[in-house]
Amino acid sequence: MLRKFDYSWRWLKHSLWLILPIAGIGMAESRLGNQRCNNIIITIDGDSGMHFLDKTDIQMLLTENGGDPLLGSRLRDVHLSDLENRVRKNKLVKKCQVFRDLKGNVVVEVEQEKPLARWINTSTSGEWRNTSGYYINDEGVFFPLSESFSARTLLVSGPFFTSSKEMKSKKGVMVMDLIRFLNTNEFWKAQVAEMYVDKDGEVLLTTVLGDQRVELGMAEDFESKFSKLRIFYDKVLSKDWSRYSKISVKFQDQIVCE
Repeated sequence: MLRKFDYSWRWLKHSLWLILPIAGIGMAESRLGNQRCNNIIITIDGDSGMHFLDKTDIQMLLTENGGDPLLGSRLRDVHLSDLENRVRKNKLVKKCQVFRDLKGNVVVEVEQEKPLARWINTSTSGEWRNTSGYYINDEGVFFPLSESFSARTLLVSGPFFTSSKEMKSKKGVMVMDLIRFLNTNEFWKAQVAEMYVDKDGEVLLTTVLGDQRVELGMAEDFESKFSKLRIFYDKVLSKDWSRYSKISVKFQDQIVCE
């Protein structure tokens, strides 16, 4: 009988070790839910160099332009997922996470989109029609320009970029690989001012030094094409940058100049 009682007591003690923490968490959650929202703490990724949005922009998104204020609201009535969705509706936002802390604050962490290129609308003669356009991120997704900040990035133009679906095609994948290359190679990042891509995927580059037009052809095997072009730069063009206005490396094992 004593052994049975001892076993029951030990079982009760083990159960209490499980029940008490759970009960404590429940009480803390209940207390937190009754708290009022004291403050909204907003952090926006600061190491990307992008300043498309500021804290005021995020605050307006959270409160639907002030129509649904958060300060003073009971935390149990604050639906975090709804707040995240409000912020994510802005196409300049890549990610958003909203949570509550133990001090009664609503904490909002925002990651902005990061552009690899900016598409500009041009006429058939190559002149800019207006300031319309959009950015293209690393995944080939288009997102709008910002009224408050203009990112310094590769300029792209041409009919190839008029459809976001094209960026998912085989040619689009090659074009995106080329854009990434031009963003990571220090020499060509500084040298290429604009990249034009026609409807068939043929690439034409405009350079900074010498103001040449470089026919790259299709955006395939581009690294070997740039290697040939770099040798030509070092051995020929470096002696007279204005010698040629057009260079073509679209054909295998040859460089054609005009």
